Amino acid sequence: MSLTLKSIRETAARAFEAQGLPTTRDEDWKYTDLSRISALLGDQWWQVAENNEGEIADLSVPELDAYTLLFVNGHFDAEASELPDSITITSLARLIQDEPEKAVELIAYQADAPLSSGVVAANSALATDGACICVPNHVKLDKPLYILHVNSGGTTHLRTGISVGKHSEIQVIEHFAGDHDEAGLSNSVTAIRLDENSSCEHYRLQMEAAKQCHLGRVEVSQQRDSSYTLHATELGSMLSRVDVVNRLQEPGARTELNGLFVASGRQHIDHHTRIDHNAPHCVSRENYRSVLDGRSHGVFNGKIVVGKGAIKTDSAQSNANLLLSAHAEIDTKPELEIFNDDVKCAHGVTIGQLDKNQLFYLKTRGISGEEAKQMLTFAFADEILAKMSNQTVRRYIERAAFAKLPNITDLEGMLA
Repeated sequence: MSLTLKSIRETAARAFEAQGLPTTRDEDWKYTDLSRISALLGDQWWQVAENNEGEIADLSVPELDAYTLLFVNGHFDAEASELPDSITITSLARLIQDEPEKAVELIAYQADAPLSSGVVAANSALATDGACICVPNHVKLDKPLYILHVNSGGTTHLRTGISVGKHSEIQVIEHFAGDHDEAGLSNSVTAIRLDENSSCEHYRLQMEAAKQCHLGRVEVSQQRDSSYTLHATELGSMLSRVDVVNRLQEPGARTELNGLFVASGRQHIDHHTRIDHNAPHCVSRENYRSVLDGRSHGVFNGKIVVGKGAIKTDSAQSNANLLLSAHAEIDTKPELEIFNDDVKCAHGVTIGQLDKNQLFYLKTRGISGEEAKQMLTFAFADEILAKMSNQTVRRYIERAAFAKLPNITDLEGMLA
């Protein structure tokens, strides 16, 4: 029996009703307590506010030359968007209304998928808008595709699908932003499928408001010789959890995951990643860094699974964490599961404060103690941002990230 949108919604709703929010008793959620969401938004936290049309500030990346998809409080704003002609973009709301059979694949829910949870089930059951983006074969988009999600509080469920055809290239910038004093939740799932010899550079910028919670999921499936690069930055929200699941399905696929957390106060940021090497001769690189101040809490769990037939796998994972406060905390867990011997895999973790020897060295060169701390903190975090090819986005994130850090007084001088 073929699946229908209604049947998928019903299955996901039943799963959500049975599972609810994950708890700290679940191993994958051991260090992230989602009870703060229901405490903020009530027992029916998942319900989308019917009237949520507060004034929205312009929170876009300045001077960014890109095609734009604007979503306001979870709804696509066609009039404020600029779409390219060379690819096909349809809002999920329109698909659900006019062609529900085409929304089935995008909304699909898999209970046994890695890192699946009641949060994902709620998204499948309740997502009402998002984007379906199809890049035909042999198309190189001339400008980035900028997907801006702006909210003014309340709950939103968003689902986005991106399909990149053979020998095609696209740069996608997902930006979650808010500037308000209301409690809220963003629940977002993005599914990306890369065909043979295709390429996607994906920026994921989480800059939600101070009382907003953010739950995200990125699912990537890669075919032969495809390339996927993720630049994930976490700067905003009071509580954020993002899962990244990447499947390298055919030989020659390559993926690179880069992540930066900058947190202060009582912010909580959690990223779980999983890379499945399901085919031979695939390459994965993973580099996550966090800078934590105040009483902030970071969580990183990176898992790499190398299947039996995935010979000649080349994989490396690194997680480095800089604690600027005695009260900041990081929980990190790199994992490798390897089911054959003909592989090259490595992982490493570091946790610490600014290096006293490096500080001393800079002081001996006539640099003040505060300036030395600024320089070392900047250099530590900027190693991740330097991997971004889009310099406009890089400079924007540098300014936003380092403005949060203590004692950064000459930011423009560092960026020069």
